[in-house]
Amino acid sequence: MFVREVDNNLYTRKALASSRDAYRSYCDIEVSPLPNNRAKVSLSVKNEFLNDSRQITLEFWNYFLDSSCKGHLESA
Repeated sequence: MFVREVDNNLYTRKALASSRDAYRSYCDIEVSPLPNNRAKVSLSVKNEFLNDSRQITLEFWNYFLDSSCKGHLESA
C-alpha cells in the first residue's frame, strides 16, 4: 500500500474522482479527510497486477497531478 497526504487546494476532488475512475480496474483507492483541507490517499494495487505495481502507482499519481493541473488551468 502506498499512502500520500495531499492538499485539496492543489489536488482537486474532481481530479481525484477522475483518477479513481481511470484506475479502479488496477487498484483500490481509499481517501480519508485530514485537517487543514488535506486528505490521505491510500493506493493498493490489486493482486493480479502486483508485478506491475510500481508502474501502476507512478502512473496513477501522474494522472492525478495532470488532471489537477488541467483543472486549474481551465478555471483560470
